[in-house]
Order: sequence, then structure tokens, then C-alpha cells
Amino acid sequence: MAKQSDETTRPAGLRYWPTWLFFALMSLVGRLPYSWLVKLGRGFGRLMYRFAGSRTRIASINIRRCFPQLSDTEQQQLVKENLIETGIGMLETAMLWFGHNRNWQSIVEFKGLEHLEKAQQDGRGGLLLAFHLTSLEIGGSLLGTRYPIGALYRRNENPAIEFAMVKGRKRFVEPIPREATREMIKYLKSNRFVWYAADQDYGRRQSIFVPFFDIPTATITATTRFARLSKAPVIPMTQRRIDGKRIEVTIHPPLTGIGADERQDAITINQFLEQYLAQHPADYLWVHRRFKTRPNETDSSFYPKKKKTRPVTPERYKNIMEAALWVEEIDNRPVKLQLPEELVYFFYFDDIFLAKKRRLKAFIETHKSEQFNDKQYVHKGKVRLCQHRQCYLVYLEEI
Repeated sequence: MAKQSDETTRPAGLRYWPTWLFFALMSLVGRLPYSWLVKLGRGFGRLMYRFAGSRTRIASINIRRCFPQLSDTEQQQLVKENLIETGIGMLETAMLWFGHNRNWQSIVEFKGLEHLEKAQQDGRGGLLLAFHLTSLEIGGSLLGTRYPIGALYRRNENPAIEFAMVKGRKRFVEPIPREATREMIKYLKSNRFVWYAADQDYGRRQSIFVPFFDIPTATITATTRFARLSKAPVIPMTQRRIDGKRIEVTIHPPLTGIGADERQDAITINQFLEQYLAQHPADYLWVHRRFKTRPNETDSSFYPKKKKTRPVTPERYKNIMEAALWVEEIDNRPVKLQLPEELVYFFYFDDIFLAKKRRLKAFIETHKSEQFNDKQYVHKGKVRLCQHRQCYLVYLEEI
């Protein structure tokens, strides 16, 4: 198991109480026997199917696009099965992060471990290529009871969730923030394994478009870069539930030729996942917007527009400032900054509602488009409220 590092400070304050209350409930659920937890997860998934309208719609859109050969009835049955599997996965996470230690080996079966043994014999460790299957969390965690594994992850904007996630995962693996590339490469070169999922949409800048179920899909190219830097084999892993009683974790043979060509690598990875899902279509996390970035900015989105926009919390504000490539300030307040794919203007306001709205509209009209550092930016409607700084963030996107 991975070496435990020092814990971060547990966030305190009234605004985190709802999160801690939810986690307290999850800690009780996480103590149930695994077979009970699976049954409860199925019930939770059925409730999600009926009442989590936005997520059910997203899953329906994804499944309709990827499995057009199925009838409408078959597609909806697959959506329901997928939401049930997703519900089980959420309660499995509660068991892993908050539950008591148990005989993990009684609920897991490993296949293909010889590929990990071979990689360690060669002294190069391995990049464990995972996918967002509904059993992702439990599969990688239980593999961490057998081998030293680092897990790349995306930081959460909510410090309470970040604290619980890191602390929970440290029971099985060593969490590594996804931006800590040097730490990850060092981990691999010490003949250990890094657990890494390559099937998320991180936007146009970090991706290329290659087919996934015959749909041009934004596919990240980081796998190629990691393989080149570490010289480690890229070893796919999958996991699935068997009879609601145990988890089957399969380590597949290393992919050949990874690291030579970004496009071919992306095609190879997508083809591997597509072939797996052709056999186990309900296992994928279809509730995520896998196809949110389209090849052309003028292409229509597959998904309905979100009705609400996320406010800029203090944590998100901090992340934005840390990610800025350049910041302009007046009187020690940021008024403009550049992100990798966006320009952001800060519109500060007073408490007069009508005047604020009129001034904001005029401000946006003034900053509809701009050329900056040889790049063209256009405002496409993205505005975020940052209440604690009494401002709106007005985004211009690179075109």
C-alpha cells in the first residue's frame, strides 16, 4: 500500500456543515456489509433514474448517440441499468472513504497481475490506464491493497470534499494532483504504478478529436507525454461487479506503441474502451458530458444548456488566480487576467441592484471582443458572480 503522507487541515466553519453532515451519513452507510450496500445502491440508482432529471437526460443522450442500433425501449432500459450501477458506485465510494477496514480480499478477484509483475521486473513501473467505469473507485483502491499505487486526481473546489477525498484515498493509494507531473514521473521511475484515467473532456486546448463510437470526441493527449517522459508501459485496467457480491479487476496486456504519436495513441485508447463497452455498456459513467466539446465552436451542443451558472466561491476564486498566466491590477484589485483559453474581466459593483445590472450590461457590451497577445477573444455569454469580492467575472473565450 502507498505510504501515507501528512493530512491537510480539516476545514472548519458553518458553510461546511452540510458537507460534513452528508459525510457522517455516508460513514454509517459505508459500514454495511458489501452485499447490503449493493442492494441499497441499486435502490438509490432507481431513485436517481426517476428524480435526477438532468443526469438521466445526459445518460440518455450519450447512450442514444453511442448505441443507435438499439431500439428506444432498449436504450431506456440501458439508461436505467446505468443509473443503478452509478448508484452502487457512489455507495462503494462511501464504503472506501468512510467505512471500517474489512477483509477486502473476500470481495475482489484479480486477473492479469502477471502484467504488473513483468513491469516491476523490468524496473519501470507502469501507467495504469483506467476509465470512468461506475466501479472505478473500488477497482483502483483494492488494487492498492496489493501494489504501491499513486492516483492522479483533480482537486475539488470544496475544501471539505477535497479533505475527505484525499484522506479516504490515502487508505489505499497515494493521491497525486494532476498538475504535479514531476511527482507522478518520479513515482513511476521508482518502479511503482500510477493510476490514471484518460477519458475525460478537458477542453479543446488539451485534446485532439478522434472517434469514440464514431463520434469525433475530445481526447486528452497527456498519455503520450507521460509515456515519453517515464518510458513506463501503459497498462489498461478495467473492473466490474460480479453477481452483486464481488469485484473483478482485470489487468490487460500493455498497449503497444504508446508514446510515438498523439493521434494514434488517442485512437488506440478510445478503441480499447469502446470494445470493452460493447460487451458491458451499462458499466460506463454515461451521466457525464463526455461529448461537451465539439470539433468546431459553431457546432451545436449535444446537451441542453445548464439553467444555472456556478458562483465563484472563495476556493474557486483562489484557483482562478493561481491558474492565471497574467494579471492586471488597479488599487490591489484584479481587473483583468489571462487564463490558458480565456480572458477574464472583473466588474465590481455596489449594492444598488438596478444600477448594477445596467452597468454590467454596458460593461459586457464594451468588452464583447478583444485581441490580446496575438489571440482573438470573444464573449459568448459566460458571466460568473463572485459575491465575496463583490464583482462579476466576465469571460472572453479564445477563438
